[in-house]
Amino acid sequence: MLVIKPEITSLFKYCPIGKNQLSALAQRKIWYSKPAGFNDPFDTQFYVRGQRHVYEREMDSEKLSAIFGEDMSDVMVSKKRSLDELLDRFKSGLEKLGILSLASSNKNLLMWSHYASEHKGMCLEFKRIAGTALADDKITRPMNYNDNYPSIQASSILNEVDTLSNKIRILHTKSKHWEYEQEWRHVVEQGNELHPWPAELISVYFGCKTDMSDIHLV
Repeated sequence: MLVIKPEITSLFKYCPIGKNQLSALAQRKIWYSKPAGFNDPFDTQFYVRGQRHVYEREMDSEKLSAIFGEDMSDVMVSKKRSLDELLDRFKSGLEKLGILSLASSNKNLLMWSHYASEHKGMCLEFKRIAGTALADDKITRPMNYNDNYPSIQASSILNEVDTLSNKIRILHTKSKHWEYEQEWRHVVEQGNELHPWPAELISVYFGCKTDMSDIHLV
């Protein structure tokens, strides 16, 4: 498998040091947020191109279920149908995902300030090598910073390959205002819960203002 940006051999997670973080560390787990919990209210927004109302396309419930999950198996299918319900379910699927936001460097002063309790927190280093989740470009990618929302063709959600491509573009596109973060994202099926580390934790770095008592706790 060809690894995107193989020169990036580690990815980093800036975070505060608190009860929740310490508990997660002890379990060898980390928190994955749903998109609604992000500090950018426009994150994962997208623009729909083309007519939404009617498409002459027949799809059986088995194929719909394979693309969107078992909850689609009871959807009525016909040659002429509105895409509104499918688009709503597509959006709902995005909203349920869990996202771990990572950085490509542990030396970003703004990241230490914004995400690690103003230099009082920590930064976790995860090893990124071929064969690990962090090297799988279907679930871990760098962000694309753009002035515009990603756009999708309405009818493309009827195609399994296009649906996956749409999800990847939407989840990994962000305003250029956030470019300083140099963010990567690892995506899992369910958000707002703890998941096992996506790769080996090889180092923990502490901020220049981190209390010695917190360092000892970690």
